[in-house]
Amino acid sequence: MIAGVEVEMATVNQVRRWIGILLATSVVLASGCGEGEAEVDPEEYLSGIVSIGVNIDLPGWSEYSNGVWDGFDITLGNWLSREIGFDPQYVPLTTDERMSRLTEASEIKLVIANFSMTDERREDIDFSGPYLTDAQGVMTLAGSPVRTLDDIENKTVCVTLGSTGETRLLAGKRINPLSENTIQRCVDRVRDGSAYAFSTDRVLLDGIVAHDPGRSLRVVPDIRFGHERYGIGVRNNRPGLCNFLRGKLAKFIDEEWDDTFRSKLPGVSPKDRKPNSRDLTPCEKPS
Repeated sequence: MIAGVEVEMATVNQVRRWIGILLATSVVLASGCGEGEAEVDPEEYLSGIVSIGVNIDLPGWSEYSNGVWDGFDITLGNWLSREIGFDPQYVPLTTDERMSRLTEASEIKLVIANFSMTDERREDIDFSGPYLTDAQGVMTLAGSPVRTLDDIENKTVCVTLGSTGETRLLAGKRINPLSENTIQRCVDRVRDGSAYAFSTDRVLLDGIVAHDPGRSLRVVPDIRFGHERYGIGVRNNRPGLCNFLRGKLAKFIDEEWDDTFRSKLPGVSPKDRKPNSRDLTPCEKPS
């Protein structure tokens, strides 16, 4: 082979090797950190356009109308975007999709969607929080005689797929479950009589009733069971991101929480729902 050609071929091979290295690096950065890989800096990870999974059509929490998102979770997402410096892009998720979109390949980087922190979920994803605490309750038509959990036994009760409410209620009482993908569908089931009641977090039910113009729904006053802690869901093995968001949430709770709750959930009591900003759940170490 001519010497000049040998030099040219060596140069081509070097370029190919560098392209291979760059492509491999880009895949790692795009997919985040896996076993043995360094975690991307949180501020770098949360830069540019950041896709955030949220609920939709949930009064007081996350609603989309005339091109505008609004609600408590949306306000939190908007505050984080200003505090950190990114552009939020809200993506509607069903209750059941909140886990799958964080465990499978997707554009979602954060989930802020009334997402309860549980040990079972923490096996597959990470949480930062809580930013709200609550209990489970029951909603019925305004004229319903339901007063206790015993009153819904052997009745058709709507629950949302993939929710902690579904698991807790089905484990504790003899009911005829009617599972739906969204909270709004369960509300509609109660309105049209195909479900006798709907059970989920009380703060969600309170928000629905507070925004119900016809006052045709009610939250049963004396039914309160279980314990819910809302957190921001992130992909697994992200301790740096979790701790970064944990610090931001502490600031939000101290400086923004009261006004946000009051403005987005008018008439709903904040009692026992505001977490202690100095006692948020420690972030998990990588598995």
